[in-house]
Amino acid sequence: MVIEEMNSLTKDEDFDELKNKYQEITSVLAAHQIALWEYDIPTGQCSFTDDYFRILGLREAGIVFENIDDFYQYAHSEDIVPYRNAFSQMLESEDKISQIQVRCMGCHGEIIWLEDHFLSYQKNEAGHPEKIIAYTINVTSQCEKESHIRRLEERNRKIIEALPEFIFIFDNNFFITDVLMAPDTVLLHPVDVLKGADGRSIYSPEVSDLFIRNINECLKDGEMKEIEYPLDVENGRYYFQARIAPFEGNNVLALIHDIGERVHQAKALIEAKRKAEEADRMKSVFLANMSHEIRTPLNAIVGFSDVIGSTYDELSEEERADFVRLISINSEHLVRLIDDVLDLSKIESNTIKFTFTDCSLQSLMMDIEKEQAMKPISEIEIRASFPNEDVYINTDATRLKQVVCNFINNARKFTEKGYIHFGYAVDPVNADSVNIFVEDTGSGIPQECQKEIFDRFYKVDTFKQGTGLGLSICKTIVEHLQGDISVESEMGKGSRFIVTLPFERRTED
Repeated sequence: MVIEEMNSLTKDEDFDELKNKYQEITSVLAAHQIALWEYDIPTGQCSFTDDYFRILGLREAGIVFENIDDFYQYAHSEDIVPYRNAFSQMLESEDKISQIQVRCMGCHGEIIWLEDHFLSYQKNEAGHPEKIIAYTINVTSQCEKESHIRRLEERNRKIIEALPEFIFIFDNNFFITDVLMAPDTVLLHPVDVLKGADGRSIYSPEVSDLFIRNINECLKDGEMKEIEYPLDVENGRYYFQARIAPFEGNNVLALIHDIGERVHQAKALIEAKRKAEEADRMKSVFLANMSHEIRTPLNAIVGFSDVIGSTYDELSEEERADFVRLISINSEHLVRLIDDVLDLSKIESNTIKFTFTDCSLQSLMMDIEKEQAMKPISEIEIRASFPNEDVYINTDATRLKQVVCNFINNARKFTEKGYIHFGYAVDPVNADSVNIFVEDTGSGIPQECQKEIFDRFYKVDTFKQGTGLGLSICKTIVEHLQGDISVESEMGKGSRFIVTLPFERRTED
């Protein structure tokens, strides 16, 4: 009220009236750390009273001056030029009204903030102001508080920028009242969408219920809560952890951290553990069956060899031929078994080698057909089936032949009558791919087994000969040939194994 009264003085009001009021209002001014002083424009003289230095607390700080020039020795070095310029501009103005803030340095290094307010009150005959009255306010406390607030804001800003997380402030109704984050933080939703949004519009009902329950418990007991939750957006699912703590009133502060990498690593470890356990189990089954798988053909080879050797003269030519055929079949089975084990060893040690050359699929199929003709089965037709147009691909012919022969050998085990056809055809959908197939009229593969048929040590029929490695090895070979492998089958009607490989269309020169 005192300042308002002083500011309401008219330019024509006599300064004597103000002097008469001086004693009356000094005590009020002192209570607010406000002191008066006078400046004579023509002479540049200042009038400072003892009350001025006492009220503003300057004398205790060793700050005492008689004029403006003397005052500058106590002013902060950074404030001298701005104060001097502002004072000069005030004198040059018509109304002589101005407000200037300055820091004064005490003898013990303390800083006192002063704020000067200038008013003209006495004019000469020409109507120009000759005297100025100023009132000075000690605003140290206010400036220190403002400076402290600025430092806290800067400190908090730096802390937020250094955090790898971002912060949501929720009210007790689960509305997002504010979002705090580093400038380069990228959120899944725009900040302007998040601020003021109902959390239920951002999160799923399950996650919203989880948040609301923990927010209420946090506000009730005043303790921090920690939750983990998924967030589904258009481009996928993300995982976060939120630490929820009481903030202001009915608000909570949620420090949110992206834990997607940790979750994916945990899932990968669980899956790796599952696969390792499954591989260990299957290897145990494999090793348990190996003695049987090896012993069966060996017993046949040794047994029939002994029979032929000891009773050769007693056997008919037909019986000898039959025994030789059985020895040959079991020898081939034993060789395939050993080849599978060796291939598995190469795959495990990553030493399996591939040699890519241009290969005629027509020639490859004809070679396989000739080899299969040497092992005929009376009730099964085994033949190659392919178009007139030859197809050339860049591949490892030996490994590709191994895959096709493995498919045929499998078909032999599960086909009692009908046919086994194999060959190739250009993919009807993708003209840059060729499908190499082996199809039969065998017993077929159950639907539930078709996804696992290419896994290691897996056997649909445990009573059939084999280690359960052949199709797994085929899959590995095809992947190295940059192709895909698949199966189509129906119980009681047969199966069709397909290898799809890339190729560049051309004809033989």
